[in-house]
Amino acid sequence: MPADEQIIAQEHNQPTAAPQQSAKQARSRQSDDGPEILPCMEHFVTLVRKAKRPGLALLLVERASATSLPEVAALTDAAKGILAVQSRKAMFHAVAKLGSDVQQRIERAAERVVLLDDEYGAQAVQSLLDDEDINDAAIMAAPSDRYSRALFLCLLQDFPETGATRDQRFDNAERVQVMHRQWKSENYSSHYLGPKGVVPSIDADVEGVLRGRISALFPQVAPDQIIIEQFTRRDLAHADRCGGKDSDEVTPVLLHTLTATFNGSTAHFRQVANGEVVEHEEPAAMSASFSWEPGTGALGVFCEDREVRRELATIFRDVVLACDGEINDMPMREFDLFGFSTPAMLKRIEQERVAGIEKISILQIKVARPFEQQTTDAANGRELIQHLSSTMLIGKDRRDTRQIYQVAYDDYGIDDLTEYTLAQVKLVVRMAKQPHRKAHNVAVQITSPNGLNDKSKTEDDRKRVLEQLTRIGVLREF
Repeated sequence: MPADEQIIAQEHNQPTAAPQQSAKQARSRQSDDGPEILPCMEHFVTLVRKAKRPGLALLLVERASATSLPEVAALTDAAKGILAVQSRKAMFHAVAKLGSDVQQRIERAAERVVLLDDEYGAQAVQSLLDDEDINDAAIMAAPSDRYSRALFLCLLQDFPETGATRDQRFDNAERVQVMHRQWKSENYSSHYLGPKGVVPSIDADVEGVLRGRISALFPQVAPDQIIIEQFTRRDLAHADRCGGKDSDEVTPVLLHTLTATFNGSTAHFRQVANGEVVEHEEPAAMSASFSWEPGTGALGVFCEDREVRRELATIFRDVVLACDGEINDMPMREFDLFGFSTPAMLKRIEQERVAGIEKISILQIKVARPFEQQTTDAANGRELIQHLSSTMLIGKDRRDTRQIYQVAYDDYGIDDLTEYTLAQVKLVVRMAKQPHRKAHNVAVQITSPNGLNDKSKTEDDRKRVLEQLTRIGVLREF
């Protein structure tokens, strides 16, 4: 009898209780022999061990090999969560019988799924699932786990049912995972504030214009060699993400993701040919990704080339957001709080006030210190690097006559804020008396990278606030 059939028979004929043995002792002697049976399929073995929906792992095997495995299907159908040891053995033996090319295809897919198992990948996959879709809702229902959810998207994209349209969300999940990792780093992303309430609509004409504008920015790229993809997802709002909040603390909002992929960079490598070292330069793919939050107008631009991010933001506004409106009605705003890191800002807000503003007070400064923390994923036996941030709020009472930098030194022992990342600044702007209105205060809160919340009650006040922020170098509008 073949090994997998023997294991299946053992699974059905096991005694109900082992005499005089504790469950812990019995478990300690069990092994699925994954590394021995499939020595070249580490990630697939991990996936089968972790997935609470083992039927999805079986679907991966069956669709990749174009074969049916009814004996193994009986075991996965009967499982209430993670497969039992003997059932895993049966699946491993079944996969071991497949050709090496099929095994490699299964392993490559499993590797991509397992690479999405960190906190960024799990959040990316979750954000792309729609609880109003019957199939998505089913995969999110218990028992569920991050491996099964990622594998579900992988099957929809790379191993769809016969006649089904390929669902590209798995590729997008990998891009969103990278965006989550890079969100707070200026090396990878820049953030802007655009018009609120505009929902992007991409059709063939808009795609053509978008390709043309990107090609003009990267002259070496032909328009027909630019791939454009658009997705929607429910994720943390831009302000919540920058504030370090977890997904459990807030309600996700609707975000639009647009990615343009093209050969915009160059790969340099060396190769030995005919006994000599030869230098090579080849075009390499790069991506420009946009994350748009219609409710607030927050836009994140992710691109390796930092110098072109503002131009890319302009292209997104001009083509994607302004296709039905006037460009002048849709300014894009970029905020920079670095000026508040030194007392020199006090002189600027005193000497560079715009007409109609009597006084500006800095009431609060929230600073952050990003850092990396190394931890261990005990379940998978590997080291992880977490990107974290500690925050501190420096605030003063409105009646305190000290300026905010003196408060930072006296009460917090900080004499140099340039060592920190400025996360938020709260101002009180004193508006001068007007012909039909008495003097009054306007509270203004600026949150890095693209949040502005002012309590202006009139459009004139709002215009003065924006003009003032522009004059002192906090706001750039284009």
